[in-house]
Amino acid sequence: MKKWKREILINVPIEFAWPYFYGDISKKKKIFPKVVDEEIIMQTEPIIGTVLNQSYQNGALIEQYEITIKKFINDPDYKAIQESFLLNNRFKMTTEYELESQSDKKTKFIYTSINKPKNPLLSIFQLFGSDEVIVNFLNKAKVAIELDFEQTHNKEEL
Repeated sequence: MKKWKREILINVPIEFAWPYFYGDISKKKKIFPKVVDEEIIMQTEPIIGTVLNQSYQNGALIEQYEITIKKFINDPDYKAIQESFLLNNRFKMTTEYELESQSDKKTKFIYTSINKPKNPLLSIFQLFGSDEVIVNFLNKAKVAIELDFEQTHNKEEL
């Protein structure tokens, strides 16, 4: 099992950042450009336990994953969603996106990824994994969300 946890400060209000992680597929695509679509397979109340079918573009192929929501918090100053899915029938993936309001204009984004191989031999390869992909994702998410905020805010001023 390999776990990565990183955080970054995003210069937008928490309510502006939240739809990029939950609820708005057009915003989600801005930080997850390979996501093609999401469809609810099974809706639960509360949201924990809801199952989504996510279509994901991987080169010329479109892959589909069943994603189960394991954690969901939507408080004014703290929001979190944890999702679990099986990647390529080899790794059980758990991803968590947490947003903590730092002020009315700043949000701390915490990303956690846990990769657990179905085959113990694959654990050996994880020893050599770096967090470069995680750091790049955080930076790209920050830029995309802040740019969107800036563009939205500029339109409102006109």
